[in-house]
Amino acid sequence: MNRSNSLPELLAPAGNMETGLVALDAGADAIYAGLAKFNARERGQNCNAEELSKLIAYAHKTNKKVYVTLNTILKEHELPEVADILAELAVLRPDAIIVQDLGLVRIIKNFFPVLNIHASTQMGIHNSAGAKMAESMGISRVILERQVSCKEINVIRQNTSVELEVFVHGALCCGLSGRCFFSSWMGGWSGNRGKCKQPCRRRYFSEKGNGFFFSTQDLYSLDAIPELKNMGVNCFKIEGRLRNADYVRRTVSAYRMVLDAPDGDLNNVIKNARSILAGGFGRKWSNAFRTSKDFDGVIAHRSLGTSGLLCGVVTESLKRGFFMKVSKRISLNDTIRIQSRSGDEGPALKITRLTVRRNNVTRARRDETCRIFCDKPVKTGDLVFKTASTPAVDMTPRINTIPAIRPALDLTIEITSNCIKIKNCAIESDWQSKIELQPARNRPLIPETVIEQFRRTRSDKFSAGSIDVKISADFFLPAAQLKNLRREFWTWTDQNIDVSQLTNKWQTRLTEFKHNLNQPRRQMKSKSIEQVVRLKNMDKTPLPKALIAIDIAEINKNTDEAVLPEFCPESRLPKLRKQISTAIEMGIKRFRVTSLYGLNLLSNIDNLHITVSLMVPVCNSQAVDELIASGAEKTTAWIELDNTSLETLLGRRRDWLEVYVYGRIPLMSTRFHVPIEGPIKDGRGAGFTVVKHDDMTYVLPEKVFSMDPPDGASTYYDLTYAELGDPEEYSFNLDRNLE
Repeated sequence: MNRSNSLPELLAPAGNMETGLVALDAGADAIYAGLAKFNARERGQNCNAEELSKLIAYAHKTNKKVYVTLNTILKEHELPEVADILAELAVLRPDAIIVQDLGLVRIIKNFFPVLNIHASTQMGIHNSAGAKMAESMGISRVILERQVSCKEINVIRQNTSVELEVFVHGALCCGLSGRCFFSSWMGGWSGNRGKCKQPCRRRYFSEKGNGFFFSTQDLYSLDAIPELKNMGVNCFKIEGRLRNADYVRRTVSAYRMVLDAPDGDLNNVIKNARSILAGGFGRKWSNAFRTSKDFDGVIAHRSLGTSGLLCGVVTESLKRGFFMKVSKRISLNDTIRIQSRSGDEGPALKITRLTVRRNNVTRARRDETCRIFCDKPVKTGDLVFKTASTPAVDMTPRINTIPAIRPALDLTIEITSNCIKIKNCAIESDWQSKIELQPARNRPLIPETVIEQFRRTRSDKFSAGSIDVKISADFFLPAAQLKNLRREFWTWTDQNIDVSQLTNKWQTRLTEFKHNLNQPRRQMKSKSIEQVVRLKNMDKTPLPKALIAIDIAEINKNTDEAVLPEFCPESRLPKLRKQISTAIEMGIKRFRVTSLYGLNLLSNIDNLHITVSLMVPVCNSQAVDELIASGAEKTTAWIELDNTSLETLLGRRRDWLEVYVYGRIPLMSTRFHVPIEGPIKDGRGAGFTVVKHDDMTYVLPEKVFSMDPPDGASTYYDLTYAELGDPEEYSFNLDRNLE
């Protein structure tokens, strides 16, 4: 079915090859998938290179797209490995790479430019200034922060030209994307590296009561699709790379129905689509954020935040399985998740053997006690949720028949009155053929016609990548002659070019990158080691030699550096621009940028000294270089790094780095209404404080982060929520490996 180009793209998750095929069959225009490493869903099955190659081949054959997620932060020693992956992807040619780390953005631009870059929601882009900054960095699409309202999306769309992608359905993180340290702080398992242990789903305790204070309902947007469609959003994204194929099929089918529905029949279509979604075993829904008030009902603090249908309770734990009292029928091949009542993440499994009264059965009914066989750790009293109810379908035969993708050749085609010349990306020599063209009387040859023809390769070795066509004048070229030229070119290509020539090109670029990575960067002529302390309002500094940083809304005559807010909704950008002008009029030349949008706001102002600080992740030398090239003078090393990773980074970029050495770090920031304020504890006794300020909620740890200042490095003390000498200090990930 050919759909109108005016419709937004429907993008679906592919946690594995089976789910990817199901999503495409159900009507997705594109899918996104991850490899085994460096993606934000490393707990999932994901794809290997062969499976990804097959998915790309299948999708491209049906004029659909595949995006690959490499959307985690990267430590310095991981850069060569991720570059190896990029060299492979340059041959496979997915339609884009979804990226969080700015170092990866730089590597792709400089060494693998055939790969399109999409900014992951983990970049935290939430306003038009941030979108413009991403576009200036060579990013073709921005996946907006989830916590942005429809009204804000509409204004962002009006003020930017870059492609915009928005989440429309699936799980929501309580915290702003890319800024959550909750899981990392509690055990080194970083959500920014795809290993979140979901502490937001746990039960917490306070003097005012207990509950799941940070556990969100799922996002649902069927009713908002017409509104979002009219805004000109380019892509609607469904979350769920950890979800099963049945869930993906249902969700894609429902949103496809609404996207394709004529305006006059929308109500009935939405009603039918909602009934399809209802069988998907997700969490309860919260509506799309049409206004800022919709953020108030996202958190359901009185119930477990587990997806699925509650179907029983574990009554006895065994070495090889467990007994459960059934409250809703379960069957063989159902997928279940076992969940502790504390909210801690539990194991998931597919039921492969089921007994009632020692007899093997295919189903267990309500009020029966059954035994489920498994090797997962389960405790008495745990709850059992059904997350999928799909008969086992073996897709192996179908998968085996799908060929791998043929490597893509990029072509530049030049057509004049007497010659057609084609350059390709694999070799330097050109293919050309003499032709005799006459001026067109009414239907001149256009580039789109040439592109469409040359995409039909029929080559056993190659597929067509990007095709750039230049026609020197308005010519007439008969369709049969154009077809013959296409056949001649691809026949010549098969006979004269080997696949190894294409792969060797990207291996050469890979070698260049690894060589450049190991070259020392020229040091600054006048190295400036600075000490900066961030204070609240008129607080007196305990560090008399330090430069004083103050929030831009609170600057005074003693301010050396103005700090831009980490989150600035679109409606507040005009006010922030005025505050920047006021600061400059007061003589302030130093600014601290805490989100990418700040670089855009400051980009046209001369003689500023800009430090890019938290919450922009700087974990490797390439991220430092990208930010320096974008206008920064200094960058703050990422707070999650372990000692080894920090020392390695300092060894390569010390002059351009600052180290966060003291402060109470906001572990999570959110726009959602959190139904508690003040001190809380988790089930293990760890303490936190929930603070609300300026329409935002912050979760602060009981302990203060503290480390010894590294030799020869600039340092940053954040006393916004802390005082020097706090008795409860914590070294975070410094003394353990950051997972």
